[in-house]
Parts: sequence; structure tokens; C-alpha cells
Amino acid sequence: MKDTRYDFGNNWYDFLSKLDQTKIDSATNELKQLAGDLTGKTFIDIGSGSGLHSLAAFNLGASTVTAFDYDPMSVKSTNALLSKYVPNKQWEATQGDILTTLTPAAQFDVVYSYGVLHHTGDMWKAIENASAYCKKDSIFVLALYVKTPFCELWKKEKEIYSRYKTLRPILDAAMISLVFMRRLLSAENPFKYISEYESRRGMNFFTDIRDWLGGYPYQSVADEELQAFMADRGFSLMLSRNTKPGVGLLGTACGEWVFKKG
Repeated sequence: MKDTRYDFGNNWYDFLSKLDQTKIDSATNELKQLAGDLTGKTFIDIGSGSGLHSLAAFNLGASTVTAFDYDPMSVKSTNALLSKYVPNKQWEATQGDILTTLTPAAQFDVVYSYGVLHHTGDMWKAIENASAYCKKDSIFVLALYVKTPFCELWKKEKEIYSRYKTLRPILDAAMISLVFMRRLLSAENPFKYISEYESRRGMNFFTDIRDWLGGYPYQSVADEELQAFMADRGFSLMLSRNTKPGVGLLGTACGEWVFKKG
């Protein structure tokens, strides 16, 4: 597993060179839709990636931000970003593995993990460990890939992409071509789609293409099984978006869930 794990951190560190205020504002607005006003609240970012959403939490008024990531380059990215934009705020960004975090030393008002726990190799254990950071009446913002009939095919693709770096430019080009074709067949302008892409959580189209193709380990989840899993642990659903499965031939987006700890 270690040899085939995708190097997410390098992708996110490269993303920092593309970051601008428009992307920061988009990420902040998107986080607000999921988590609301964070004024005075403590926030933990599990799998912080570039650190963009840790920064967004401060923009929404969080009092403290704790961030950690498995990948050292993601930790480097998060530290670089927060040092630049919020050097005087109360935050820390460290390396950590959610699979070994069994007894959290602290609990938080908002626990946030977007598009991360399905890449750990043991998604259900990762969700359970992450939920342990929730205190009573806290919220757990979670995004995971939605299960489709083509998930096993994509799992194999991701393993190949992660293992054989020389194939990555070919697979990148193939996926971009498929996205263009799909937009054209839907009578959409693919260039407009790419130019407006940053309005989605402040992300970059080409960064996300690499993140999707290389996202190994890979698991996915059905809405009903996640809701049942969380209910058994004392959580109630507050909000969900994009949780219904499509065909999945060209991949699947993240479903988004917000749970409240009872």
C-alpha cells in the first residue's frame, strides 16, 4: 500500500502557486454553506491538503484551527499558506495518520474532512476515528466519493496512476479529453467550464484532475450506509448534497454530509 499511495502532497503544493483571492473567497463561501458561521468556534481540518479550507475557517471567524495530514508535503503546504495569510492567528499544522488516532487529546466545535477519508485504505475506521474529535452538539462535515457501478474500475486505474508515474501525462490527457467530449455532447462550452471551475470550492481544474486520477487508496460509500453508520454512533443528519449515485463512467464526485453529534 505504501508504495502505491498517491503523492497528494506534491499536487497540493503545486496548487499553491495557482492560489489567488478569488479561489480563497470561493473556498470560504463553500465552507460557509456547509458549516455556517464559525465565529468563536474551534475547527479541526483532517487531511488539510493545501490548507485552503483551514484558511477559510479563519475567514469565517474560527478562534483556533488544528490541521493535520498524512502527507508531509501537504503539511508543508498548510504551514506555508497559514504562515502567509494568518501568521498571528492560533493554529497548528502537523503530520498525522487518522487510522492511528484512537483517543483524541481534544475535541472541537467543527470537525471537517473533505475528500480525504476514502483515501486512507480503511475508510470506516477513519470515519469512526474522525468522529471521535466531535464533542456534544458539534458538527461533522464529511465528503466522500459516492458509490457507483464503476468504482472497482476506477480503483484499478488509480492504483496504476499512483504506481507508474511515467503514465500520468497520458492518463491526464485522456481524462481531460473525455471531460471536453462530455461537455460538448451536452452542448456546453468546455473552455467556459474550465475557466469557471475555481468557483467550486476554490479548486483548480487540472489539480483536481490529477487528484481524481491518482486518488489511491480508494473507497466509496452509499448514502444510506453512511447515515446508518453515523446514527449508530449518536449523530443525526443536518444536511446532505450530491449523495445520489450517477452512472460513474467518468468517475464520481464527492457527496457531502453534515452530521450533528447528539
